[in-house]
Amino acid sequence: MNDQDKTKDELIKELIELRQTVSELEEANSNSNLTGQELNNIIQERTAALKESNDQLIEEIVEHQQAVKDLKIAKEQLQTVLAAVPGTVSWISSDLRYIEVNQQLADIFGIPREKFVDQNIGFLGASSEFNDFVEEFFESSYLETTREIISMVHGEPHNYLVVAEKYNKNQAAFVVGIDITERKQAEKRLIKAKEQLETVLEAVPGTVSWISSDLNYIEVNQELADIFGIPRAEFPGKNIGFLGTNYEFYDFIEKFFASNEPEIIGEFVSEIYGKYRSYLIVAEKYNENQAAFVVGIDITERKQAEKNLLVSKEKLETVLEAVPGMVSWINSDLTYIEVNQKLADTFNLPRAEFIGKNIGFVDNNSKFHSLLQDFFASPHQEITSEISSKHHNLYRNYLIVARKYNHNQAAFVVGIDITEHRQAELELGATQEQFKTILEAVPGIVSWVSSDLRYLGVNKHLAQTYNLPQEAFVGQNIGFLKASQEFSEFMGQFFASPAEDDYREVSAYVNGTARNYLIVSKKYAQGAAAFAIGIDISDRKYAEAAVRQAEERYRTIFENAVEGIFQATPDGYFISANPALARIYGYDSPKEVIANVICLQHQLYGNTKYREQFMQKLKEQGAVVNYESQIYRRDGSLIWISENAKAVWDRDGQLIRYEGTVEDITQRKEAQEALQRANQQLESKVEERTKALRQSNRLLMTEISERHRVETALRKSEAELRVLFEAMTDVITVFDAQGRYVKILSTNSEVLYTPINELIGKSVYEVLPPKQANLFMINIQRVLNTKETVNLEYSLLVSNNQQNDPKRQEYNSVWGISCKVPNYQSSESPPHPHSPIPKPDEIWFTASISPLPDNCVIWVARNITERKRVLDALQKAEEKYRSIFENTAEGIFQTTPDGRFISANPALLKMYGFSSETELKNQITDLAQQLYVNQNRRSEFIANLEKYGSVSNFESEVYRADSSVIWISENARVVRNIDREILYYEGTIQDITKRKYVETALRLEQQKSDHLLLNILPAQIATKLKQNQHPIAKRFENVTILFADIVDFTGFSARISPSELVDMLNKIFSVFDKLTEQHDLEKIKTIGDSYMVVGGLPTAREDHAEAIANMALDMQKAIRKFFNDRGEAFQIRIGINTGPVVAGVIGIKKFIYDLWGDTVNVASRMESSGISSKIQLTEATYQLLKDNFLLESRGSIPVKGRGEMITYWLIDRFNN
Repeated sequence: MNDQDKTKDELIKELIELRQTVSELEEANSNSNLTGQELNNIIQERTAALKESNDQLIEEIVEHQQAVKDLKIAKEQLQTVLAAVPGTVSWISSDLRYIEVNQQLADIFGIPREKFVDQNIGFLGASSEFNDFVEEFFESSYLETTREIISMVHGEPHNYLVVAEKYNKNQAAFVVGIDITERKQAEKRLIKAKEQLETVLEAVPGTVSWISSDLNYIEVNQELADIFGIPRAEFPGKNIGFLGTNYEFYDFIEKFFASNEPEIIGEFVSEIYGKYRSYLIVAEKYNENQAAFVVGIDITERKQAEKNLLVSKEKLETVLEAVPGMVSWINSDLTYIEVNQKLADTFNLPRAEFIGKNIGFVDNNSKFHSLLQDFFASPHQEITSEISSKHHNLYRNYLIVARKYNHNQAAFVVGIDITEHRQAELELGATQEQFKTILEAVPGIVSWVSSDLRYLGVNKHLAQTYNLPQEAFVGQNIGFLKASQEFSEFMGQFFASPAEDDYREVSAYVNGTARNYLIVSKKYAQGAAAFAIGIDISDRKYAEAAVRQAEERYRTIFENAVEGIFQATPDGYFISANPALARIYGYDSPKEVIANVICLQHQLYGNTKYREQFMQKLKEQGAVVNYESQIYRRDGSLIWISENAKAVWDRDGQLIRYEGTVEDITQRKEAQEALQRANQQLESKVEERTKALRQSNRLLMTEISERHRVETALRKSEAELRVLFEAMTDVITVFDAQGRYVKILSTNSEVLYTPINELIGKSVYEVLPPKQANLFMINIQRVLNTKETVNLEYSLLVSNNQQNDPKRQEYNSVWGISCKVPNYQSSESPPHPHSPIPKPDEIWFTASISPLPDNCVIWVARNITERKRVLDALQKAEEKYRSIFENTAEGIFQTTPDGRFISANPALLKMYGFSSETELKNQITDLAQQLYVNQNRRSEFIANLEKYGSVSNFESEVYRADSSVIWISENARVVRNIDREILYYEGTIQDITKRKYVETALRLEQQKSDHLLLNILPAQIATKLKQNQHPIAKRFENVTILFADIVDFTGFSARISPSELVDMLNKIFSVFDKLTEQHDLEKIKTIGDSYMVVGGLPTAREDHAEAIANMALDMQKAIRKFFNDRGEAFQIRIGINTGPVVAGVIGIKKFIYDLWGDTVNVASRMESSGISSKIQLTEATYQLLKDNFLLESRGSIPVKGRGEMITYWLIDRFNN
């Protein structure tokens, strides 16, 4: 080993050994025979070696001391560098343990730096990616590497750029991590913005280019590239004339850049592939007029259309001359645009006199004026109407035909004189009016029939029904068409009876189709003929069946509606309520709501004014939509509801009730969950009811089959007949032709009122009241005459002589047979006095009366009182639900799975802009394609329905009939059959367009407030404030602060008004604000005429001092452009200091981002102790600027609170 490679200790040790060797040699010398000369030589050699070693030792000691000094300086420099590194720094050994970390890494995780030493790099549990990266790095042969990783910091993911370099023979590594989370987010936003720009460019109907002021392309869109068949990449950097298509465009752009205009428009013709095309060019400057955005739209077709328009106009003039009437073009402000010659000749005026004049200037015809005024105000595109006009003291009739054009801003109007035509029609109509009015007013078929059942005549309607002329019926037997045997029998019976008029429902075949008619006949000519009118009631029959079906459908909607539905009296009682309303108000059932809520205003409403305002609006407007108020639930809790209601009047205009819907809007999310649970329960109930209904149907079918079997057995065996009678609950009686009781069959109906023997032989007139007896006799005779079974329903009053009999209090005598009467006294809900339900003393029967041998009839009657009551109740319920369905403010619908409407209420038709349900069904045959703006919304809607069974608050944009777009919110559920197959979807729809507009406006206002906040506070601080983080303060180790003050501004402010003073300050500080943005600095505040700005926060930067220096120099240049009232340029003093500060927002009101610390005070002292038009800075700032700026020492000056300080003047930049 060389001496220079040895350490100090090794050299000293070697010196000691050398001296010991010398001693040994001297001792050996005394004992040896060596000569003196040899000893001297040895001593000289050792002495020389010792001297050389000693010199080397001294030199090494000096070098070591210098190395220690250099090491100390290097360590201080390293600490300074680490503090300035914008990220985390760590030293890691090859066994993946921390050797050291910088303060920023320790601060991020809130752990002291010494805690990291010798810990495994995974002890923080922040990022497995980092662990893998370091481990792979040590295993690799690379000396340095870079990778992006994701690490969790305080529960949030952050992106880091990690740079690692090995040292100490690859046994350790120096690792730097830079937080690039914001950069990554910015890159994503940039990519998204670029995609949006590309999308916009694709949608632009023309060419797009960006051109620099030196007339070179910066960028073009794909359409421009495609036109010339050149890739887009070929355009950037090329002169705009390189295509050689149009020098006019080159000159146009060149003049545009030379002008002061920010934008310009021009038209040019360009030759492309040998064809000339016309273009409309729109250009707008940007980037401080150094570039322009240019759009070119191909208007070749428009130019050609303009030429064609001129030709068409000439042709139109020719056509107008041939029009047999007056023609005019009229503006929407009812002034003439043009008229034809005939109109001008009619009023003896030149055509030019009409142009621009109001349409009433020649003929003040209010009808014509009103017609066109209403036409322009309506959505119709064309109209046809007749008006009368007085001209030359004569009234003339005109047929007016008008059609709009030019986006409904004008109309083309033709007027044809139809005076003679109208007069002829009036004369012709007068001769036929009387007879035709009589026949045509009859709503059905009319015939005149003789007593021998032959037609005397028929009306046109009857003849057309059978496609025959009217005269073909005269003289024919009324059954000659074989259309209705029942009609023939009815007329025969009618002429055979003494009655002067009668009616009956009969069935007839019309063109092979069965129809139902109500025949009303009246005799005349002393009974020798009759006038018969037949009204087609087939639709009524079908309607009755449809009513029952609709009742079930409306009941399903009513029972399962998501919104609460109610009917209430004007004085505050509920008439009806659905389960949803009960749930909203906290009751278990609608009955409880109706029974317990007896005063809506005082029991429900948290503030009675809500109810008063609600009622006032209903009275004034007739309807209320989305009326929000607070109400009490049953448990006393307060909730918010939204009500839609309308008032219902009777025919006399009397207010009878209010009805509408209620929605709980307290917590929409909770409402959705409650709705889902309610729908599931309802589905379960529907399934249970469906199962029960199936079971009932099976039982009913079994009973019907049994009845058929028993009836067959009746004809075979009398014994079986008696057994059957004993099992029957019907009342069976046999009458003879005189109405006497021949036989009463004992059945399981009820106990006999009197012994059978006492009734046998008696006439119905002896047992029943006269009216009831007549009913029996008429039907007995009808059956005996027709030999056919008669079925009828009828009611009989109960004899009251049994109601007081305690032994028979449940039975009453009905035509000799006692029947059980419903005990309404014990019922939970006795019939309402105005209810159509039968009174307790009236019993309803359905009877089947059939002929028997020996001129007798058998009368089989069944008590249907209870069924009648249920049917009547169902009919009233259907009317109630239909009223709700027709009058509710929300749209109610049912749709098929393939996208067709089954039903829709008027509110939905109005919402979608259709006039009728038929129009809606005919026009909307595919909801996804025709209704939804985004066709995928229908698929999402159905997917959610099929997945969850119901959907709430499903918002979409849809088209109305007029193609306008509205926002809707849908609540719906799936209706399935017993096999879980989807039958249809049903639910409600609200128009939320206004709400969406409000939400959009709120978002815009929020953006405005955010922008305002960002003008006041840095983005990071604003974000924390919005997250309610208080207080917000952070220490920054190295920033540069600038204070500027306008010299002698106090004297200037005393000489001018306050408004002028503020205006001048605003102009100066606005320029300073722009400089702050230009240099990417943070403005802190202004105090009077002082301006404060800082560099290096809230985002750290290495060149903070240089940025502040550039800002100060630019402020000095900018202030020279402003002059005081004496014409003198303003001057400013500027002070700058660098050091640590604490920055943030404190307090709870009037937030301001401010700085605290000694560094701030010293910067302020630099300004106040400075000189006009000078920039004074401290030693700390000087050290950061001395290499790039021209600085001048001011020397030592006294600074308040700090004593003597050495300061410097900032003169200029070196490059200047």
